[in-house]
Amino acid sequence: MHFLFFTAGALLVYTYVGYFCVVAVLACFIRRRHRSDDNHLPLVSLVISLHNEEKLIAQRIDNFEALDYPFDRCELLLGDDCSTDRTREIIRQRCAGNPRIRFFPFDTHQGKTAVINTLVPQATGSIIAFTDANTFYAPDSLRKMARHFADPRIGSVSGRLILTSATGVNTDDGYWKYETLLKRLEGRLGVMLGANGGIYTLRKELFRPLKSDVIQIDDFIWPVSVYAQGCRGVYEPAAIANEEASPYVEAEFRRKVRIGTGDYRALIECRQLLLPWKGWIAFAFWSHKVFRWFAPFLLIALFVTNALLPQYRWLFVAQCACYLAAGLGVFFSKQKHILAKLLRVPYYFAGSNIALLIGFYKCVTGRQKATWTQKAHRTT
Repeated sequence: MHFLFFTAGALLVYTYVGYFCVVAVLACFIRRRHRSDDNHLPLVSLVISLHNEEKLIAQRIDNFEALDYPFDRCELLLGDDCSTDRTREIIRQRCAGNPRIRFFPFDTHQGKTAVINTLVPQATGSIIAFTDANTFYAPDSLRKMARHFADPRIGSVSGRLILTSATGVNTDDGYWKYETLLKRLEGRLGVMLGANGGIYTLRKELFRPLKSDVIQIDDFIWPVSVYAQGCRGVYEPAAIANEEASPYVEAEFRRKVRIGTGDYRALIECRQLLLPWKGWIAFAFWSHKVFRWFAPFLLIALFVTNALLPQYRWLFVAQCACYLAAGLGVFFSKQKHILAKLLRVPYYFAGSNIALLIGFYKCVTGRQKATWTQKAHRTT
């Protein structure tokens, strides 16, 4: 009983706090460098899988056309996954005026992964830029990512995603800022564990199709897969994209469940990188992801064993208080006063772990559909 109690507690503290401290110290002494060249401008193909995006697709095409990148060195591939609104009509109108836009309509609803699996082989660029219909690049973001591919050892580059509200205000919460800083620190060690889904790039030669009949988190699997192929990834915080955060708690929770389901699929797909002799990537994968993905089970073990160990009653009371605060956070999640901000921390923590638990159930039972709707992304 004591062993399970202390093990669960130690792993939770390590994955959420200890690992960050370890990486922060290591990053002060270790920095893996690579060559970059601002004049390196490879042919880049941006690919977008979309469904019912009539409200955003014209703006997204405008954003593509405003990129500070040579006209003849980039193209946009749009895969429409059986939209039922005016999305296709808008795309065809824009294609007529810009030969760099290529349109691929799908007449059966297949899901994002299936669409991307089809688009990438059709791309002419040596670099694939993955993005979404609701993500908007800064004009220089493509250049800032492309420069790293001057080094043949670099297989993937992720930019920085900034979340905004409907009013345009930055809504990055504490956890998102924590993850962004952790990405920077890991980057100094030559590690990039996944990318920001709306803004990341990959060498086309390193692309490997994923199974499309199960839920996948492509922005983790594809960037991490480059390590298994002898390359590594780079996090480029100066390459910025903006995306509107979901104003609805329910929609955001459903998104987290989908991501949680994909996390456990990623564990299967990328399991070879967990081997100790894989070096820094294995160390980071275990510490940052695997322990975090199994945190719901560790939290349950900690709570149950703590209830049976009266000598640590103070910790049990603290756990109960945290979960009570998380419950109260449900009623204050949309408010802005100081109490709401304090309650948002346990509420976000508990909600994320509940979503992971549901995601695990859906992964092992195969109950999560691979297809998605327009409401799957943050604009809902």
